[in-house]
Amino acid sequence: MIRALCGLLLAAAATFSVPAMAQPDTTRRIGATAADTQVPGYRFHALVVQAPGSERRYRLRVAVPERPAPPAGYPAVWLLDGHAALMDIDAATLQRVAQAASPPVIVFVAHDNDLRIDGDARAYDYTPRRPGGEDAQRDPLGTRRNGGADAFLDLLAGEARRQVAAIVPLDDARQALWGHSYGGVFVLHALFARPDAFAHYGAADPSLWWGEGRMLQEEADAIRWKGAPPHLYLWTGQSAGPRGGAPTVAPAPGAAAAPRDPAAVDAMRRARASVPPDAAEKMAQRQRARGLHVAWEPLPGLSHGQTLGASLPRFLDAIAGTEP
Repeated sequence: MIRALCGLLLAAAATFSVPAMAQPDTTRRIGATAADTQVPGYRFHALVVQAPGSERRYRLRVAVPERPAPPAGYPAVWLLDGHAALMDIDAATLQRVAQAASPPVIVFVAHDNDLRIDGDARAYDYTPRRPGGEDAQRDPLGTRRNGGADAFLDLLAGEARRQVAAIVPLDDARQALWGHSYGGVFVLHALFARPDAFAHYGAADPSLWWGEGRMLQEEADAIRWKGAPPHLYLWTGQSAGPRGGAPTVAPAPGAAAAPRDPAAVDAMRRARASVPPDAAEKMAQRQRARGLHVAWEPLPGLSHGQTLGASLPRFLDAIAGTEP
């Protein structure tokens, strides 16, 4: 009996030594956020944008500064996983950013539903196509489709920006983009494929293992920017194991951890092995040498999921110039 119990304990330990999947809790809903209350310095607008030629719809919550717009228009910060970002941002951060000399418009970009995270939709929108036809567009961690990043980037830089500019004047030269995890993959893809679409790019613990290190190949093939070099901000968690950017997602307080599918665990092991442990740090060094303005910051003791909330005020403060 004792020997059998020991065996069960060892098996459980082996299971839990593998980090949790990159799949966030897809059942959580957004609830009330700062967008539903009055935050001094900002007022919120709501938009629903449909991608041209598609049935894909996106819910935008647009935080507009109460200060008058500069002559060239407001700078703007576009935040992916907009519902999750709204749930993690606090009123104190928004109030601080509102006091900047030139506070930005903040656009929270979410899929058009009440989910905190729409796993299927973000797996498609935030990842670029890989070579190999449709069979190659399956997510490495399951059956979700990948490959919609270019269409989503067209939307953000085109129709979505036009609709926001219709309610508040924007400065096209001062646009910033932030994303976490798969959103970080999208941010890096945008930087490497269309570096002039934004002036500032913030990638929080990007899943560099995605596509067996596909972002490292895109980095090698990156397009040169035309004007001033963009700014890149990179954050990495340090309790996600030895491979940077490989997620661990803590359950919500009081919630049980999601069961782990053995096939998905094996897929994560293989994916994690596709990039070196210091991939993000080395990327920051290479991009500095390439001429970008780069800030790389490790976030000690934070899991992959926690880097979302930790990076948000850092990015907003960096853009607004309001670092506490």
